[in-house]
Amino acid sequence: MDLPNNILLYVLLLIALALGYVIGRRERRGKRKETAIRDYYQGLNFLLSDRPNLGVDEFIRAAEVSDQTIDVHLAMAGVVRRRGEMDKAIRIHQNLLASPVLSNANKQLVEMELARDYHAAGLLDRAERLLLTISERKSAHQKDAAELLLDLYEQERDWEQAIAVSSNLVRSSSEIRQRVGHFHCELAQNHLDAQDLKSAKREVNRAIELAPTEARGHWLLAQLEHKQRRFKRALKHLRKAHELQSNLTPALLPLYRQCCEQLSDETEYERFLRDVVRATPDPVSLRALMEHLKSQGRPVDPDEFIDEISRAPEIAHLPMLLEFAETESTEPIKRQVRKVVSEEPSYQCRNCGFTSHGLMWHCPTCKAWGSFGTPTRS
Repeated sequence: MDLPNNILLYVLLLIALALGYVIGRRERRGKRKETAIRDYYQGLNFLLSDRPNLGVDEFIRAAEVSDQTIDVHLAMAGVVRRRGEMDKAIRIHQNLLASPVLSNANKQLVEMELARDYHAAGLLDRAERLLLTISERKSAHQKDAAELLLDLYEQERDWEQAIAVSSNLVRSSSEIRQRVGHFHCELAQNHLDAQDLKSAKREVNRAIELAPTEARGHWLLAQLEHKQRRFKRALKHLRKAHELQSNLTPALLPLYRQCCEQLSDETEYERFLRDVVRATPDPVSLRALMEHLKSQGRPVDPDEFIDEISRAPEIAHLPMLLEFAETESTEPIKRQVRKVVSEEPSYQCRNCGFTSHGLMWHCPTCKAWGSFGTPTRS
């Protein structure tokens, strides 16, 4: 049977401690040697028991700091950090940095690990200061520091700083280009809310340049064009957004309808609705088509809507089915109701499955950007 991950870590740590002791045994003599090995194992025993604070104290006091034993210290810090004990990891790394014997390369490695401690502990100001220092010098940790700064600024919603620190990262990573594209969209939304349309358009264009397959930029452009009464252009961008991410369409429909009303083109609105329903008979689009037909004084054919629902029935279709049940034969409707096996929320992250009743652009669980849409049924 395989050992659990945390037990394996402790076994590896025990081996590392033993190796650290063997490496330094020639430097120890007599009583000092006996005390050192006793303290090593006592510290480890405390860490694995219900007295972990004493374990870190014993380890820091007894463990020799050198370029040869640094892996032992980093392994110990890694164990306590994975246990969520950030204060202990910080103490171990700070103890390493206080040593005058480490090489510059190893000190830089420890600084990066300490910055990770600060970030994980929520000490964002300390993490930022240390990461900026690391990222400003040419070293093997420069890219890691920039990536962690990007996470930090994203967490603080400091979009301008996040964009600035990403300048070198976007060249090599499509995932980061997507993230930074959404940062530009966040700025564009802020400018749009402040009625600064020129700045909003500048940010949206940058977003589309970085992430051309993301729907959000075109949705924002549609809003901009609508505010400037360029309704045909707005429709063009809404169609593009629908093309790029069809499960966002229910959120696009109100603006599409407003543009068509301004153009007095009800035919275009109905054409778009029918195209959407044909692709995915989601409840919002079906309801919109029904309300549109009623507003035009045209008959609603229940069989047509029931046929559409039958392709992908879900619980949100029930109100519409109940309306039809008042006037129609109930057997076809009962069949569709029986197919509804579970309640589904309005929006779902396609990356991790997190659900929300409102549209979100940034998943709070997996941190993915642009991953939300209406749930799909297999």
